[in-house]
Amino acid sequence: MVQEAGTIPPSLTDQQLKKLILETIDDADTNNPETFHALFGHLDRGLQTNDVIHGLERVWRFERPPMFNRDSWQWKYYLDTESVGGDPILVIIAVDTLRREFEVITRWRQ
Repeated sequence: MVQEAGTIPPSLTDQQLKKLILETIDDADTNNPETFHALFGHLDRGLQTNDVIHGLERVWRFERPPMFNRDSWQWKYYLDTESVGGDPILVIIAVDTLRREFEVITRWRQ
């Protein structure tokens, strides 16, 4: 659904985003926060869900400023973090601030 008009909500600070991510992970049932593309689009990258969760739970930084996607009416955040093995990875998440949900769009090694 494309929302063409309306006020774009402000992006989250790193502290606000970290809180949302940790609450969502803690409250999650068995649902995986990764999209089909993130899980199966690039198996050659050698990253698993546990690498992504590890990277989201640890200290990370914004790799670039967040971007607003008007088609999905969500903010997209680029997170510079590391895998379980300590390798640098980039995790891109889309956040629905109103529902307090996120999904991992893609991830790769840097």
